[in-house]
Amino acid sequence: MSRAIRVLAAATAAGGLALSGLITAGAASATVNGPGTHGPGSRYFAPGTGFHAAARAATPANSRYFAGYQASVPAGSATVLTSSFTVPALSCTTVDQAMAPSTGVPVNNYSTFSAAFVLTACLNGAAVYYPQLIVNGTVTDYASTTFSAGDVIDLTTKVSTNRTRVQVTDVTTGVTQKIIGPGASASAAFVGDEAWGNSSGQLEHVPDFGKLTFKNCLVDGKALASWHPQAYQRVNSIGRVQITTGGFWPGGTAFTTHFQHS
Repeated sequence: MSRAIRVLAAATAAGGLALSGLITAGAASATVNGPGTHGPGSRYFAPGTGFHAAARAATPANSRYFAGYQASVPAGSATVLTSSFTVPALSCTTVDQAMAPSTGVPVNNYSTFSAAFVLTACLNGAAVYYPQLIVNGTVTDYASTTFSAGDVIDLTTKVSTNRTRVQVTDVTTGVTQKIIGPGASASAAFVGDEAWGNSSGQLEHVPDFGKLTFKNCLVDGKALASWHPQAYQRVNSIGRVQITTGGFWPGGTAFTTHFQHS
């Protein structure tokens, strides 16, 4: 990577989005309130502090940082969240743009989180795809594990009070990155496209990914839709929609997000 970037993960709630603090990478521990680095000189904003599960609205809520669905789960329950998607082909320009298809579980009353996700970005005019994993606020970067457009990816985030497992598997190539760590108390679960930011803390523009389909979206083996999650669409600072979120397909385990504006 030619320059450091920040990643901003999204989780929203009643009253609007709550953006937590910075995370330290390089396998260093971090909280949602603590500063640090994410890769050389960059930082990660986690979903967390101040947001709470909201009753499902009839229309998607707006978020600067997220497009997808978030569901509440019983506090402290053993929560298994899965989804899959096909890595999209990006239409890149010389402008750096980035997002991250993700599954995530906020934990310990939203004080931190665990997640599995794939950086999906245009950097220096080229498409870049690689996995990252977070366990209770500790992020591990796999920049040398590169994916390609068209690869089918499975994401798993499993949280119980005994242990946490986060995993990204490239089904097409058979490559897997997995971490098993300490347990935590699950608070919610989300699937969707999270936002990234640059090294100056500014949100990166959304890359033109066309359409991205999340499939096999399950929480504890049940269709994500059956948990009555809240839908979110991503908007920019003046309210222009950047990513829309479609309704659930029959069966409630799949939905699409659609690029609208960078």
